[in-house]
Amino acid sequence: MLTLKISYPPLLTADVAQLILNGVSRVSLDLGLSKMEPKFDGNEIILKDNYRVSIEKLKKITDKDDAIFFPQDSELFMVATSNSHYYKLVTTSGAPTIEIDGIRMHRTKDTTPEEDAKKKINILGVNEGKILDTCTGLGYTAIESLHKNAEIVVTIEKDYNVTMINNLNPWSRDLFDERIHKIFSDSYHAVDCLPKNFFEYIIHDPPRFSFAGQLYSEAFYSKLFSRIKHGGKLLHYTGEPGSRYRKKDLQKGVQSRLKSVGFKKLTYHPEIMAITCER
Repeated sequence: MLTLKISYPPLLTADVAQLILNGVSRVSLDLGLSKMEPKFDGNEIILKDNYRVSIEKLKKITDKDDAIFFPQDSELFMVATSNSHYYKLVTTSGAPTIEIDGIRMHRTKDTTPEEDAKKKINILGVNEGKILDTCTGLGYTAIESLHKNAEIVVTIEKDYNVTMINNLNPWSRDLFDERIHKIFSDSYHAVDCLPKNFFEYIIHDPPRFSFAGQLYSEAFYSKLFSRIKHGGKLLHYTGEPGSRYRKKDLQKGVQSRLKSVGFKKLTYHPEIMAITCER
């Protein structure tokens, strides 16, 4: 296995900033993955790789509860970007998640993004083989597939803003493993270029329906059906099966469309809010 060594800038949260100001000797500068010792140098603090931040600027982020910052040119910048939408990397009790227009792209209630990814992969039953991951996001399901000895993982992401934030997230570093093949495109069209009857597993964890309705369509499910081997399994995250605020039940509609293109043995798993099925 070859994983490229990617150098990440130190990342600071409100909690870490306060710990440094309180004189705690070892803190995490990579969102909980490891700890190191910052050093005081006059009115500045020296972080890893000789990055520096002033005490004054550090004090200014101690009330920014879920935001994440990195130092550059003596300034602190939030890990966020925007175009027609606003993207922000935010803290959780485990791996960070990404918010788009204030909506979290991972489940964080009673779980963490990395634990949720593990549950999905375990329930899908990934064990070696070739995996298609239709929506990369921060890459947690693709990475967890590697931990289950995937032969290769093909993962697709169309949003460059997500990729930019992804590249600052140390929890996403295993996306640079040689077994992960990244495609930067719209999944709806990108799967047309993939070989048929090729994948043992497909992980379909799309944005909510209002963001990407075409990824919940019968036409797209038919494309996925043709790319998976006979006996292969698909996991489709749907979120809550129904809502008192709307008449339509998304999960039932998804199941109906999956059946209509040929998937069988459909099972809804409430603990991960996802459907599994087989070709």
